[in-house]
Amino acid sequence: MTSTGSAFTIDTPTLEDVPALARIHVRGWELAYAHLLSRDEWFGQAAIERRLEHWTRWLTPGTRAADEGTYRVGRDAEGEVIGLAASWPPRDAVPVRPRELSVLYLDEAWLGTGVARELTEAILEGGPASVWVAEDNPRARRFYEKLGFAPDGATQVEEQLGGIRDLRMVR
Repeated sequence: MTSTGSAFTIDTPTLEDVPALARIHVRGWELAYAHLLSRDEWFGQAAIERRLEHWTRWLTPGTRAADEGTYRVGRDAEGEVIGLAASWPPRDAVPVRPRELSVLYLDEAWLGTGVARELTEAILEGGPASVWVAEDNPRARRFYEKLGFAPDGATQVEEQLGGIRDLRMVR
């Protein structure tokens, strides 16, 4: 476990963390996308069940997702999961950076505390990366800009998410 000198630490999640990861992931989606996605399938119990399956697969040794991904969690002083980050190889047909920040969500009580910055740097090791962010998510865009990311002009539409338009940011 790596101390950050604050009231939280950053380390690698385990299968025991899966319920907390699923809960924070779904709540993070709700905070970020409730104005764009209002269906129970994205924020209700069905979403939590899907995230339980995802995180179990992602953290199970020997699976492709576990082998290709990098995962970090933030923990409070009692060791409870308060945030999560994941990185996989870029999804782009022609990657513009060697890494992609794929997932980053916090327990809402920890927004603005530095946990997200620490998780991002732990996942990306301070290096160049890309991240896809909803165009209509100004808070996330400002956060990534503070970390040195800037839009590079690439966009995509997430049809499976009701047509959310994403833009790619790189550093």
